[in-house]
Amino acid sequence: MHPHPFPLRHDQIPCLPVHTQSEQSAGEVEKWDAATDALRKALERAGLKYDVDEGGAAFYGPKIDLKMVDALDREWQLSTIQFDFNESERFELEYVAEDGKAHRPYMIHRALLGSIERFLGVLIETYAGAFPVWLAPVQAIIIPIADRHLDYAHQLKEKLQAEGLRVEIDERSERMNAKIRDAQNQKIPYMLVIGDKEQESNQVALRLRNGENPGPIEIATFVDRAKKEIVDGS
Repeated sequence: MHPHPFPLRHDQIPCLPVHTQSEQSAGEVEKWDAATDALRKALERAGLKYDVDEGGAAFYGPKIDLKMVDALDREWQLSTIQFDFNESERFELEYVAEDGKAHRPYMIHRALLGSIERFLGVLIETYAGAFPVWLAPVQAIIIPIADRHLDYAHQLKEKLQAEGLRVEIDERSERMNAKIRDAQNQKIPYMLVIGDKEQESNQVALRLRNGENPGPIEIATFVDRAKKEIVDGS
């Protein structure tokens, strides 16, 4: 299991507000009270700190929402657990209980991400595009120096993909330094440069997106390093 994708300090972890009933709300007061109490008890059982936003609920039911803090210390609502009395009434939903009578069910929405666009926007801003290895869309890019290195590049790509890594090859007829610069601008974690020496020794010349240049490395050693960083969440 990977860590939470937001690199939050402990003191940045936001509380979970419970929104309570407003004047123009759907549903009966008793149901609102029962739903709000259920949300409150769930938070307390989980040992989570929370605030109460009196009268701040949507008209259709009380909810818990989770706000995350981005790289600029701004709060964004991303996840919610929402009671909805409006939809169950509009669609006249019913079930027969043990007493043999029809009852209206409670409807609960659970949105782990809420708006996917908002979630991705906050995620990109938080990392400034430099995602940890496990999250990066492309984890490594192979950079052959010349066309004569392409066959080895494709063999290497197959080996790395077989190890579960997301790998691409930069086959453009550009200078090596230009390819490295472009990969760094794209925030790709690893650049694997291949020249005559690397091809002959069955190695790669490793470069990192932060500008570090560890140099020649055995393929198996690189795979071990990448897998460790994926597991560690770095």
